[in-house]
Amino acid sequence: MKIKNIFFICAALIFIQGFPLFLSMFSPEFKIMLINDAFGGSPSADAIIMFETFALVVGLIVVGMIFLIVGATSIEDLETLKRLSFLFFVLAGFFSLPDLISFIKGDPTAPLPVIILGLVTMGLFYYGSKKATF
Repeated sequence: MKIKNIFFICAALIFIQGFPLFLSMFSPEFKIMLINDAFGGSPSADAIIMFETFALVVGLIVVGMIFLIVGATSIEDLETLKRLSFLFFVLAGFFSLPDLISFIKGDPTAPLPVIILGLVTMGLFYYGSKKATF
C-alpha cells in the first residue's frame, strides 16, 4: 500500500474519531448526551465546564494531528515517510491508550467504534512504517 494513501486514510479515521467532540461543540443536545454518558444523569456545572474544555482541547489536538499527517505527504523520501509513519503510530497509540484502558477496565469513556478506529489507525501507521511503498 502506498504510504501517502495510508496517511490520508489515517487522517480521515482520526477525523471520524474526533467527530463526536466536534459535534458536541455545535449541538447542545449531543453535548448533553455525551456529558450524561460520562457523568451520569444530572451532571454538575463543573462537570459541564470540564467536558467543554476537554472537547475543545482534544478537538484542537485532533485538528493539529490531521494537519501534521496531511502535511507530511509533501515529503518525497520514502525512508523519511516510514520514520514519520512510526512516529505517528506512537502518537496515535498515546492518543488511543486512555480509551483502550478504560474499555479494558470495564468503564468505557468512548464508544467502541471510536476505540476500534484508534486501533485500526495505529495498525495502518505501523504497517506504513514497515512495508509501505511510494
